[in-house]
Amino acid sequence: MPPLQSKALAQINSVSEEEVAKAKDALKVLLLEQQILGSAITTIFESESKGIISQIERDHLVEKYKVDLTRLEKTIEEKQKIVDLHDLETARRELAKDYKSRMAEIETRIENLRAGNRPRNPSPPLPAQIVPVTRITETPKPTHITLPVQHVETEVTDAEKRIEQIRTEILQAMDRLEQIETEG
Repeated sequence: MPPLQSKALAQINSVSEEEVAKAKDALKVLLLEQQILGSAITTIFESESKGIISQIERDHLVEKYKVDLTRLEKTIEEKQKIVDLHDLETARRELAKDYKSRMAEIETRIENLRAGNRPRNPSPPLPAQIVPVTRITETPKPTHITLPVQHVETEVTDAEKRIEQIRTEILQAMDRLEQIETEG
């Protein structure tokens, strides 16, 4: 999908805040349940190694818990997708908002410069670096003249920092989604 096709794209939410809150609450409980089932399976294997139960009994008990664990993992994956989708949509919305804000700022500065106005927040002049320049005169010996050279440095604005932070969050969420897809 091409980025930022329209204003409406940045506003679309597939899941409501209520659904996300429910999914997050459910995830807490499901992850605890998963931890409990994992402990139960570990206890079963320890019991078999201590000779408390036989291998056949162990296999029977483990099979029962494996079914529950598989069901639980599927439910966790569904809830996690809801949360990840919401996080990505929120990040997309924030990125679009920051992008529009930064573009408006740039457009204003461009228009001011085109109109001959000075920018509102002119950056202070940067220190000049002295660079020797050889100039040929009528005499065969060259004379050295030093001219100031301005260095252009880009200022990183708060919006750019926020965009980079959101970009990082999006990449992390996409990695999580990719991981979920490969596991599923």
